[in-house]
Amino acid sequence: MIELPSNFNAVPACPVCNGMGQKVRKVTVEHQVKPGVLIKGEQFFLCRTPECEVAYYIQDHPVTISQGQLVNKLWFKKNVPPPVPVCYCANVTEEEILHHVVVAQCCSTLEDIKRHTGANTGCECLTKNPAGG
Repeated sequence: MIELPSNFNAVPACPVCNGMGQKVRKVTVEHQVKPGVLIKGEQFFLCRTPECEVAYYIQDHPVTISQGQLVNKLWFKKNVPPPVPVCYCANVTEEEILHHVVVAQCCSTLEDIKRHTGANTGCECLTKNPAGG
């Protein structure tokens, strides 16, 4: 039996806030950064700390990509002005869903919301959602 080191599949902490990260594919980062933002490396991580300005980082590398360098807003980060997408593929916002449920009163189920807004019906999460697929 092969014994793996205890940190074999560990995700490195964000170099700025030391918070928890999440693996993200390079193709996701390539589609999320604004034109002119250089990305180097193969394995990227998304900083999951709401208070941290860092969006993406690379293990053992001091350079980070901030929220301001992204095309799409990170829905879970603090101080992100609305509207923030709930579904990045269809560009559906929380406000749009609330409108259909509360104001238009046309949606009472998840299926209704999908049908009226297109939310959760796309298949481009890998490139349109900052967290990937």
